[in-house]
Amino acid sequence: MTRLYLTRREYDALFDAQGGKCCVRGCNARTDLIAEHSTPNALNPGKPDQLMCVACHKVKTLRDVKAIAKVKRLNAQTMSQYERRRKFGSRLRGRRFEKRD
Repeated sequence: MTRLYLTRREYDALFDAQGGKCCVRGCNARTDLIAEHSTPNALNPGKPDQLMCVACHKVKTLRDVKAIAKVKRLNAQTMSQYERRRKFGSRLRGRRFEKRD
């Protein structure tokens, strides 16, 4: 999937449409706005359609990760807990630490 970016003209149009502030209700940040998708790009690819401040973007990204995982589970694109345990065993295996001299 290719990431699509906004041109300067598209960014300015969104900036004017939003009144020059973050799209999240209650947030009045007016600087360092970044282009963001209203729905996760993995679920609905396309150009960004809103501008958001960095703080609100971090919160949205966490929600998006959970939403994408839920869609994959519902569409049976991931292994169930039973399947993972059958394939990898009941214990979680981690990396070993490197030995220091």
